[in-house]
Amino acid sequence: MRQSIAIILLLGSYDPKTRSYLECIKEEIVKRFSGENVYVFLLDKVEMYYSDNVQALTELSNEDKATFFIFQDSQLIDVYDVNLKNGLDETVYSFLTEKYGVKKINKQPIFEKFNILMRLAEAVFLIRHKEETRGGEYLELMHAVFRGYSKKIWFFKRNGLQLSTMLMEYLDKFRVNMRTYTDEQSLTSAIIRILKYEFLSQ
Repeated sequence: MRQSIAIILLLGSYDPKTRSYLECIKEEIVKRFSGENVYVFLLDKVEMYYSDNVQALTELSNEDKATFFIFQDSQLIDVYDVNLKNGLDETVYSFLTEKYGVKKINKQPIFEKFNILMRLAEAVFLIRHKEETRGGEYLELMHAVFRGYSKKIWFFKRNGLQLSTMLMEYLDKFRVNMRTYTDEQSLTSAIIRILKYEFLSQ
């Protein structure tokens, strides 16, 4: 059965502190919008597989379990919790072959996976918490902006953290939504508020 869903994408550095923030934000969004078909994803936990008749978005729960979101023509049709017996790729192939008669599967490379998630997402929240990280989230930001998704992006930076003049030029030029925060609570509250009033029904 086709379902109407809202996908939220969380981006940020994977240093322990930022990662903790991302996980807590995800939990809070899921709790706040329980029962409203809201799904929150972190990029490194997700893989995308395409076949001739269905597409599968998989989210790892842990090393031996994943959730499979099955799409047809960008519409969600099924969700399954699946135990991984022989690794993710082999499990996906076996599962789709048995359930949907799939004969060939293509796992999407990271940029294409990112493009698909950006297209499906209602909103993208990018968190910049520490200056000393490698800045991979800036690459994700620029990729999303140049693909035309700037209106979906909310860029949050910790209060007092300095951004380069060049980055500010890009943020202003492409009209990326930008906010500051002081701690985890203020960050989470701001994101929940944005989702509540601008994207999702109460």
